Amino acid sequence: MKKFLSTLFIGIAAMASAVVSARAEQDFNADDILYVMRQMTVSQQNTDVMGAIRKGAVKVPFSLSSRGDTIVFQYKQNNAWHRFDVRIKEKNVDIMRVVKGKAQVISAKGYSTPIAGTDVCYEDLSLRFLYWTGAKLIDDPDNSRVKGRDCHIVEVANPKPSVGQFAWVRMWVDKENGTAWQIDGYGKDGKLRKRFTITSVQRLDDGRWFFKQMKLEVRDPKDPNRNISINYLDMEDLKK
Repeated sequence: MKKFLSTLFIGIAAMASAVVSARAEQDFNADDILYVMRQMTVSQQNTDVMGAIRKGAVKVPFSLSSRGDTIVFQYKQNNAWHRFDVRIKEKNVDIMRVVKGKAQVISAKGYSTPIAGTDVCYEDLSLRFLYWTGAKLIDDPDNSRVKGRDCHIVEVANPKPSVGQFAWVRMWVDKENGTAWQIDGYGKDGKLRKRFTITSVQRLDDGRWFFKQMKLEVRDPKDPNRNISINYLDMEDLKK
């Protein structure tokens, strides 16, 4: 799972760079980026990682494991571990709650259920938007830099806006190395609801880059420029 989260939010670099270099700039298709990210979720070895979700004084330990086409999430609450799985299919994902070894698909209403007193929900971690089609590149040079990096701005609409917390999602993907530095989720009212940003990274001896910390900002429904809550996903140091 080390490669799973890191790849999706930072480590899509190798494959994304290959896609970018294989196409002329004018021929670049935004759906290619989503395709690359989807492929990376199903191409990982059996790997595991530990970390924590933080919101104020709340700190929730979690573990992530990649097992073929299934991503296993476990988090600790009230001294007990709870599990849910993301099962990757050809055109979508199933989010499964696992209780006493039995898995049951979470209903669409449950996608936005907060995890253990944080603002991180099942849908956030499933990255369901990667399976939406019809992505487009946004031409906005004045707002295309994140962390000092030139980025492609990729936007994709929810094919079923009534399902889930986001009607559309916008991503800033590094033009040089494919890093997804920022992901914004918008509601049906067109207002920003959540922003995910990479705040720190770590580099392994083999040259790979992985995120060390990710920030999740929850915006005020009445004023999307104002944060009402901030959460962090902290990853343990990866073995070099």
